Amino acid sequence: MASQSPRPPRGSRPRGSPAAAAAARAPLATPPKSGSTLKRVIWTGAFAAVTIVGALYGAGLKTQQEYKAERQQIVEATPEQRIKDLEKRRGALMAQKIPLDRKLHDLQARMRAKEAEEQLKATASSDNKPK
Repeated sequence: MASQSPRPPRGSRPRGSPAAAAAARAPLATPPKSGSTLKRVIWTGAFAAVTIVGALYGAGLKTQQEYKAERQQIVEATPEQRIKDLEKRRGALMAQKIPLDRKLHDLQARMRAKEAEEQLKATASSDNKPK
């Protein structure tokens, strides 16, 4: 316990203003040098940049490997397997097409109704004009 600093006796307080008392209690701290703060920021940014670039590069490599593996699987597939895959793909595309066709039909119906309404207004306004 010899490494501890000696404590002031109880009941003793520094004389003077409250600011002097606070200064006496607080250890003197040297402010950080701006050069060391700048270096710390630069190193942090460099490590973050290297990490981000590495993650993106690794993701690109993984995607490329998966693409090559899928491509190889397609090349090695039997004609029957290719036909099954194409039929499965066709089914997925048809499932996407049906709602789009329905929306297109509804849009065309609204457009026809709007045109008919405009024609009706045009004929009604021409009938109301005095000659």
